[in-house]
Amino acid sequence: MVAFGKNRVIGGALLLLIMAGNALGAYANAPAGKPKLVVLIVAQALTLSGMNRFADKFGTGGLRYLSESGANFTNCRFASASAQSASGSATIVTGAYPWAHGIISDQWFDRRKGKTISCVADESSQMVGANAPAASSKFLQGTTIGDQMKLATNGRSKVFSIGVNDTQALMLGGRLANMALWFDSRTGNFVTGSQYTHDLPTWAKAFNDQRQAEKYIGKPWQRLLAENQYGSATRDDYQYERALPADGKAFPHVITGPLPGEGAYSTLALTPMANQMALDLARDAFEKENLGTHVAPDYLAIGLSAGGNLTEFFGPNSQEAEDLLLRMDQGISGLLTAIDAKVGLNNCLIVFTADSGASAIPEFLKERGLEAGRIDPKSFKTFLDNTLDNRLGQADWIESFDPPHVYLNFKAIDDNKYRQPEVEALAAKVAHSIPGVSEVITSAQLYGNQVPNGPYSEAVRKSYYWGRSGELFVIPKPGFVFSGENTGTANGSPYTYDTQVPLILYGTGVAGGRYQQSTSPADIAATVCGLLGVESPSLCEGQALTPALAQFAGPARARVADAPAAAP
Repeated sequence: MVAFGKNRVIGGALLLLIMAGNALGAYANAPAGKPKLVVLIVAQALTLSGMNRFADKFGTGGLRYLSESGANFTNCRFASASAQSASGSATIVTGAYPWAHGIISDQWFDRRKGKTISCVADESSQMVGANAPAASSKFLQGTTIGDQMKLATNGRSKVFSIGVNDTQALMLGGRLANMALWFDSRTGNFVTGSQYTHDLPTWAKAFNDQRQAEKYIGKPWQRLLAENQYGSATRDDYQYERALPADGKAFPHVITGPLPGEGAYSTLALTPMANQMALDLARDAFEKENLGTHVAPDYLAIGLSAGGNLTEFFGPNSQEAEDLLLRMDQGISGLLTAIDAKVGLNNCLIVFTADSGASAIPEFLKERGLEAGRIDPKSFKTFLDNTLDNRLGQADWIESFDPPHVYLNFKAIDDNKYRQPEVEALAAKVAHSIPGVSEVITSAQLYGNQVPNGPYSEAVRKSYYWGRSGELFVIPKPGFVFSGENTGTANGSPYTYDTQVPLILYGTGVAGGRYQQSTSPADIAATVCGLLGVESPSLCEGQALTPALAQFAGPARARVADAPAAAP
């Protein structure tokens, strides 16, 4: 018995030594120190299920590599009630939700101007790289990841943001970026705004001089793989898809005319080729600006927003959505190869996520026996206004409906001597009777902290920003979308298909693995800033994803005493 006990002790000690050696070996193979370069890649309208459904066709060096080698968070959801691209991008880089950062949606009704404006509208900004009014990030409250890097290094960190559209580029870059560049669908150039500079860098000019956009105009967009490889998607000519202008619903798609009322290259901007142009320009920025080779860490954000508009036309279950993701994977692989050759991926922090999910085409869901449908915003506004006319008297009671926000006419309320909370309550009751509407929460309820208990009450709070949000916040039922079209789809609900997105971290300080705990894209900012050793953005609500942060498993190093200070 004694000998057996000794063997157990010796065996246990050996096991502990082996475990310690394995832990130290794992740490030795893990990236050490702080990232030299942060690369943030943000897709648009990419659901977690879509990412997983098509993942078996990924190559080995892009998203598959990041997913299998990095920290893969499988339960990442926005905690807001209206998942749209602009608010999602702002949440990713500020670590806050719309109630703090102020970007409630892609657009909202401006009472002073009496019209709906873009979240990046700025009449005082001039476009650089084309002759037109530009845009800026002036509506974004608080600081971003890039801003904090600039502040912590006295401006030495280089911060660049490149996107297909101005919204993603400006949100992801923040106020203090060296530059945010986006694709101008009128000229085919990548441009910036006077917020950052009065001249494009040489490498951006050279990229524009190559007229990359024109290389795709009139050319067919073919499937990357054989048609029989797209079995996880709907058929190519699915009747409820929305046809591209001057084209159709089926492959091959010829990239030709513009979308109605938009620029000459607007159709190109919703194809995989637009994402690839953004990735190509990001590679030029990385190489020409020598990102990741400086004493201070650098930052490169890439907004791949082509999937947003494409999904509105074809839905997230389409062959077009699958092909866009497969081509995105190839483009990301090429960028990672370039970064690895020059800086080394283990010296970087790579973050891949999406700023929104995507709703399935309602008819797709109805065909499978689920409740789904469309709520036409114009019909919604007309019905609400006419019903209030019958109850309160003739007036223009509704100034605007920019889903999910209803803006009441304050002048009509005052002129007829009604109390605003009473009008809000009546309007909410009427709106709730409209087919497809699930919940309606009023500003009076929010202000008086009297929001009724419900699964999305807190999500609405996080989405409401005083002075920009409307007096009613309308939540559709699951499967319903706000759309005046009879084809395609839309997004912006609090449900998982719109809010649950991929989140993958890879590189310096990250312990790879599959993590299933509840997380949020709001946690990205705190995590990145923590790994860099800088303050989190000023409004940050998120928490660092500590389970995925590599920890040193060995003994503490020996302390060396400081030399005595010299006599004054």
